[in-house]
Amino acid sequence: MLKRWFNNYFKPQTIREYRSDHNGLIQVVMAFNKPRLIMGGMLQSGDLMKKAWNKALTKLVEKNKKVEQTLIIGLGCGDCAFEIQKLYPKALMTGVEIDNQVVEAAQCYFSLATVKNLKIAIDDGAKYVAKLAKEKKTSKFDLVIVDTYIGDKIPQVFTSKTFLSNLTKILNHDGVVIFNRLFAKKNKPTVELFIKQAEKVFGKITLVRTTSNLLVFGWY
Repeated sequence: MLKRWFNNYFKPQTIREYRSDHNGLIQVVMAFNKPRLIMGGMLQSGDLMKKAWNKALTKLVEKNKKVEQTLIIGLGCGDCAFEIQKLYPKALMTGVEIDNQVVEAAQCYFSLATVKNLKIAIDDGAKYVAKLAKEKKTSKFDLVIVDTYIGDKIPQVFTSKTFLSNLTKILNHDGVVIFNRLFAKKNKPTVELFIKQAEKVFGKITLVRTTSNLLVFGWY
C-alpha cells in the first residue's frame, strides 16, 4: 500500500487525454498530487507560472496601477486569472482561448470555473483583438496579458506589428500589456528580436525575469 502511494505521488500519472485540432495531444497529468497540463510535449501550467504571474502583477500593485478591466489572450488553465483574482479581486476579466478542449480541461481539473468575474471567449486571440480594435465604442482595458504558446512556439501573428498596434488601440491611457516569453538560451535571440519590435510600438518597455521566463511589459 505504501509503495503504491509512493509511486502515485512521485511518478506522473496521465488521468485524461484530449485530441485537439489546435494543440494535438493534450494530457492532464497528476504529479506530486497536483494536476498539470501538457500540450505539445511542454508543461503549460503549474506553480512556476503562477509565481511568474504573481511577480509580474505585484510590480503593478507596487506602482499603484489601477486594474479594472483585463483581457487575457491565451487563457489556458487560468494560472494568470487566478493571480489577477488574488491581487485585483474586483477586476473584470475576459479570457480568450482558441481551444475549447483546453477550457474543458481547465474547468474540470484546474478549478477554472471557480474564478469570479471571468468571461470566456472561444476565439482566435489575434482576430479577437483586431475586431475590438475596429470597434469605435469598444471597452478598453487597463491590462492585457498575451500568453499564446503552442508547445514551445508562438504563432507569428502574435509578434507582428499589426497585432502589437491593435493592442495599443484597446488599451486605456497608461494601460499595459504583459507578454510571456520562455527565456532559455535557445529562446533568447527570438525574444530579443521581439523586444526590438515591441519598442517601436509601445512608449515604454520594461522586463521582469522569472525562473524560466521573461515577462515583457509594454506601456501605452
